Amino acid sequence: MACARCEDLCVRYAIRHPRELRKAIQIAAENVADRTVVEVIPDSPCVSVSFDKLAAGAAWDDYVEYHFRCLHCNEAFWLHAETYHGSGGYWEPKDEASIRDNITN
Repeated sequence: MACARCEDLCVRYAIRHPRELRKAIQIAAENVADRTVVEVIPDSPCVSVSFDKLAAGAAWDDYVEYHFRCLHCNEAFWLHAETYHGSGGYWEPKDEASIRDNITN
């Protein structure tokens, strides 16, 4: 269950255009910077660009997938998008029960 620190992140934010991916990256980076969430790097990451570099403006891979966890309640989030064919993706909590809103642009 999300806490007061991360409840605003508990949305399913649709990513259909590069500007929406840039916005999701910016919001995730701001929340990493203020220590609301921390990046969780899987044992076998499927991306070649670190989130730090991506947030600093590096080009993204054909598939973007980054995992995060709230430092206060351990709610898990992920940012994922297929960018090569343009099928898009989402920023969302990993637990569907935590999604409090769907945001489409």
